[in-house]
Amino acid sequence: MNLRQPKGDLIIRQWQALAKACDDGESQTRLAILWDHISRFPVRQAASAHAEIETAYFLAQAGFSVAFLEASGGRTADLECYEGTHRFFVEVTVIQSTQGAIRKSPAVRLQPHQILESSDEFFEQALVKRLLSRMAEKARQLERYCAPVLLAVSVPDLPWGKGRPQDIPPLDLQRLAAMLVGVVVDVPQFSAILLTLWKAPAQELRNPIRIRQVTWVTRPPGNPRDPRIRMLAVNPVARYRLSSQELKSIKEEM
Repeated sequence: MNLRQPKGDLIIRQWQALAKACDDGESQTRLAILWDHISRFPVRQAASAHAEIETAYFLAQAGFSVAFLEASGGRTADLECYEGTHRFFVEVTVIQSTQGAIRKSPAVRLQPHQILESSDEFFEQALVKRLLSRMAEKARQLERYCAPVLLAVSVPDLPWGKGRPQDIPPLDLQRLAAMLVGVVVDVPQFSAILLTLWKAPAQELRNPIRIRQVTWVTRPPGNPRDPRIRMLAVNPVARYRLSSQELKSIKEEM
């Protein structure tokens, strides 16, 4: 195993905890590959490896038995989790800002100063547009799974361009939740979507109304160990559903 130390003590501690807890051969093989990625590449290039480790650690902390699934010729989910005898799978994916995506998408061509003059719905729409595209891609890959599947989406930076964080209006989580519920029903392969936004600010709630299928937790800036926003959207039309206890465990860990 490559013994070079990756940057960031948090990811090292998470990896070490998983290496002890996930002691089966397949998990150990996958963890060795992830260690190599986070050791060799900058954080941005190794974002997928970071997200896989962070998601697995989050679920282990929530009380699930977690195992990594080795990549194979046929695309598989990244993690297999157990709550007692009930099993579900987890597919981890990352959405990052890319200049290519910005140029190709008419919905995200505005510059930051133009965005500020336009509707503040721009950011939620841009994020949901990217998320919907990724969900459709992953749904095709996981079409044959006959068990609940949690799609864990990590957003390490702001996926709508090069604007500075202070240029980005806080996200309206009520509106984002409503849009997310509107798109998740189109992908019955997924039991739920766990959306983790590391740097995006959240708008203060204008009213106490919440959408029943969506739970979210926000944190103030200044603590890089925790994401600013975690949001769990449960799919009411999923082919296979997470149990009430599984959902409770995830929500409590959020």
